[in-house]
Amino acid sequence: MADIDLEALAEAYRLRPMSATGAARAARAAGVSLDPLLDIGGGPGSHASVWASLGRTGVVIDISDAMVRKAARHRHIGVVRGAAEHLPFEDGSFGLAYFHMSIHYGDWRQSLTEAIRVVRGGGRIEIWTFEPAAMVETSLGRWFPTVATIDAQRFPDPIDLATYCASSVSHVSVTTHAEAIVRTARSWEEAVRGRFVSTLQLIDDAELETGIAAFRKAYPDDDALYEYRAPFTAVTCVV
Repeated sequence: MADIDLEALAEAYRLRPMSATGAARAARAAGVSLDPLLDIGGGPGSHASVWASLGRTGVVIDISDAMVRKAARHRHIGVVRGAAEHLPFEDGSFGLAYFHMSIHYGDWRQSLTEAIRVVRGGGRIEIWTFEPAAMVETSLGRWFPTVATIDAQRFPDPIDLATYCASSVSHVSVTTHAEAIVRTARSWEEAVRGRFVSTLQLIDDAELETGIAAFRKAYPDDDALYEYRAPFTAVTCVV
């Protein structure tokens, strides 16, 4: 995480608005009956704002000052600056601990230990991530060869996440979900140049330009639709 500029990433979130499918994931997570709901590494507060729209009490915690400022713009959600490895909450404070593409930041074992601690009995921990072997299937993995190698090192194996939680919770499930995404070629290039996901900060400019050139050769029209899939894995732990 030390190599990622989270303040720059916060600005790049304008290039990665929440999809309808992402909002639906957040809404389903709110199916747990216990309030409040905690979004760990919740960034600009998009998931917690979905919970608020459903009448639930949502709290975002994020280590980035810029992310916290953006999250605070949403009405009716709580916002706390802090690290996933050291959650500043009492035991059993939440009905849900939600990690959406955030478990790979920092020490995931310590983050899960903390999540288990702050979720009360009957609540859930829900983790959305990528399986390392699936990195080559992502749109970035297709155009930028080192992305798969970098992310395979950054992202924990979902089975390891499930195994780590299993001894402390009542039930664990691991499921896969492929989200179809459609963007124009122009918007995809703009997002990539803005390094809209953290891994793009870790590849050099030469690889970025080579990948964009190859993409544009395949999609020369700005308005051409580029369709790809995000191969999510969800690990759900019932406490």
